[in-house]
Amino acid sequence: MRYDNSVPFIDRDVELSVLTKEYERPGFSLVTVYGRRRVGKTRLLREFLSRVGGLYYVAAELSYPILAREFVRAVADYFGRLPRSEDVVDALVELAESFERPAVVIDEFQYLVEADPSLPSRLQRAIDTRLHRTNLKLVLSGSAISFFEYELLGYRAPLHGRRTANIRLRPMRFLNALGFLEEMSPEEAVRTYSVLGGTPAYLSIAYGKGGLREVLEEALAPGSPLVEEAESLLRQELREPRRYMALLRSVAEGRASPYEAAAAAGIDSRSVHRYLEVLEELDIVAVRKPLGFRRGARVFFTDHYFRFWFRYVQPMRHLIEVGRVEEVIEHVLRTIDTYVSRAFEGVVEESLPELWAARAVPTKPIQHGPWWHRGEEIDVVVREPGVSATFIEVRWADASTREAIKEAARLEEKARRTGLQERLNHFVVIYRSIEDSDEAVTKEGGYVLIDFVRLLPRLKELVGAVGGHVSA
Repeated sequence: MRYDNSVPFIDRDVELSVLTKEYERPGFSLVTVYGRRRVGKTRLLREFLSRVGGLYYVAAELSYPILAREFVRAVADYFGRLPRSEDVVDALVELAESFERPAVVIDEFQYLVEADPSLPSRLQRAIDTRLHRTNLKLVLSGSAISFFEYELLGYRAPLHGRRTANIRLRPMRFLNALGFLEEMSPEEAVRTYSVLGGTPAYLSIAYGKGGLREVLEEALAPGSPLVEEAESLLRQELREPRRYMALLRSVAEGRASPYEAAAAAGIDSRSVHRYLEVLEELDIVAVRKPLGFRRGARVFFTDHYFRFWFRYVQPMRHLIEVGRVEEVIEHVLRTIDTYVSRAFEGVVEESLPELWAARAVPTKPIQHGPWWHRGEEIDVVVREPGVSATFIEVRWADASTREAIKEAARLEEKARRTGLQERLNHFVVIYRSIEDSDEAVTKEGGYVLIDFVRLLPRLKELVGAVGGHVSA
């Protein structure tokens, strides 16, 4: 599946700024850009090169002599000068010493290293002896996350300490993804994001569409890439895809405990954390503990497309394959708001920087996360240790002001049992909408009541002004 090039370049302003600053500053630059397949690396890098100029080369699973000859020819085609040596490192050195500020992007760099394992060491030597005196702007990119983090840039790796910038490209947050969903109402945008997640290649099918039904008609049509994409990606990335798929299906069915999910998937509970660590590395799930506690871990989907695929597509794939897509769509639309509630909690938590900047959440998000204990749960707790704490309940529903106040009172009672309170404590309830209020944020009886649909335009204005992603 490829990103639809008819869709304009959307967001990634922070990452593009990093690349641009590296290009503009004097001296040698080595930038690494990596992330899961389909997350938008190629589109980002091509957008960067369209603005500054430079060579884009993508490696493949071929022998090193073939790859090196391809690279040298690409250099000659772009720069108009054929390097004397048919070697990637030698060609880079000659290029760097012959031009004032050449920019070179090598995508899927891991294939070059597989073909010639000595390449990182030879590149390190070239950087230390010659390239550091040039203005070469070299970007190494790829989708092999563990390769980049451990084999290429790890403490004992040859290029450790040589990079000047690093970009781990992840799926977009909801607020950043809204450029794909601009024709939709806020409610339909949240529903669609809960189906497609933040991967640009998936979001591109929603561009220009007015609602979720249109998206589903394309995404679930027989032959649509999204019908196969989850399984295809897992098979490409993992050695035991069936075990991982069984585990993800188990989590999608509601088994949040790692051990319950492992038992249902037929996986030894002693090895389940190894599987979950791999899925976390791929940005598909996160294993989290209740804020302030060391035990009681739960598994959460962080990629909403994968959750949707295992919740709806895989169980109903037989209907899609025989053309009964309308039955599947009707089932999704009947149940979508129950499904969305979990995704909406994630949207709220990842939007904490903007919610704080909008003064809707009173506590600066230094620490945050869900809390649960003995059957009780709070969706999000935000803490600035020693200063204040904010307890948040999130509801994908419409409510009256009176109902919202009652919910906030119940929240205050639960908060007393968390052990997470500070000197100042605040209680916030966030609904899809509050029907009898004209305000996005209302303060009643010491509580904060938020109408998310009304507040959304303000949150969109604040994107990029408050530091971007929140780390769990």
